[in-house]
Amino acid sequence: MIEKITPVRKSILANIRIQRFTPSEHKSAYFDNFKVTVETGMTVLEALRLIKNTQDSSLTFRAFCRSKICGSCAVRVNGKPVLACSTQLMPILEDFKKDSVSIQPLKNMPVLRDLVVDIEPVIEKLSKMHPYLMENRERIPETLEQESIMSKQEHSRFDYITDCILCGSCYSACSAASADPNYAGPLTLGKAYRFSADVRDSFQGERMQAAVDQGLWSCAQCRKCINVCPKDTRPAVSIQRMRKMSIDDGIHDTAGSRRAKAYTGDVAKYGQVNKPMLPVIVNGPKGWAAVEAADNYLEKHGIEPTRQVCTLGGQSSTQKIYDKVKELEAKGENKT
Repeated sequence: MIEKITPVRKSILANIRIQRFTPSEHKSAYFDNFKVTVETGMTVLEALRLIKNTQDSSLTFRAFCRSKICGSCAVRVNGKPVLACSTQLMPILEDFKKDSVSIQPLKNMPVLRDLVVDIEPVIEKLSKMHPYLMENRERIPETLEQESIMSKQEHSRFDYITDCILCGSCYSACSAASADPNYAGPLTLGKAYRFSADVRDSFQGERMQAAVDQGLWSCAQCRKCINVCPKDTRPAVSIQRMRKMSIDDGIHDTAGSRRAKAYTGDVAKYGQVNKPMLPVIVNGPKGWAAVEAADNYLEKHGIEPTRQVCTLGGQSSTQKIYDKVKELEAKGENKT
C-alpha cells in the first residue's frame, strides 16, 4: 500500500512593503505597507494582484505570461531581481525569518510608475549591437529547399544564451551599469555574443567593435548577473568569451585587451601577474603615476619598493598548464 503524502500548507499574515513613485506627482520614492495573508505556493505576482484588486487599485506593475517566459514582471524582492510570476513568497519569509518583505522596481532604469521601469534605454543599447544574423553566404544556402546546418559543437558555443528573455534582471544587478550609465550591460553584451558566435553570421567584426565601444572591458566580472538570471544564461561567461573573440579578431588597442594579454604572458613567464608594472603595460606612460604612487605608499610605511616580480615555486607545472591550454586552443577545442 502506497502511503499518501499530504503537503504541509502554511499561512502567514505578512507585511508587504511596496515602493511607490510617480515622477509627475512625487519628488522621491516612498513605501506603502499592505497586510496580506501569504499562503504556501503564493507568488509575488499573486500578492501584487491581490493588493491591486482588494486594497489599492492604483498600484502599477507589469505582468503578462505568468509562465516565466516574457520577463515583463521582473521586480526586486528584498533587493534581489526576480520574476514575480515564478517567485514564491513563503520561502522568502522563512529564509529571512521575518513577516515582512519589500518589493521594488528594477535598478539602473528610469521608473515610470511604481514597479514599472522604462527598459527602452537598454533596448536602444541593444540595437547598436545589431542583435540579429547578418547572413554568412558560405554557411546559409541560397534556396529555401536547403537547410543551414551547424554541428553540435558549433551550436553549443551559444545555445545557453538563447534562453535570455530580456527581463532586465541582470542589468538591474550590474555594478558596472550602476557606475556608468553608458555601459552596455550584461543583457546587451550577452546578446551580442550570441550572434557573434553563430557560424551563420558575417557581422562579427563590426559587432565586436560596437561591443568594445560600449564597454566590453568595463565588466568587473562580479558574477551578480549569473546569480540573478532566472533562465541561467550566464551573461558574465558570454562577456568573457566575447573579450577573447575581440582579441582574436585583432582588437588589441584597449586597456582591457592589454591587461588580458599581460596576465597570460606574465603567468606563462613568472607563474603570477607582474603587478608592479601592470599599470604601465595597460595604460602606457600614464600608468607611471600609479606606479610612483604605490612606491611612495610603500616607502611611507617603511617598505622598500621593488618593480621586480619573483618566480613562484611550481612554475614548471604552471608552464605545462599554459602550454596545454594553448595546444587545445590551436586545435579549436577550447572555444567554449
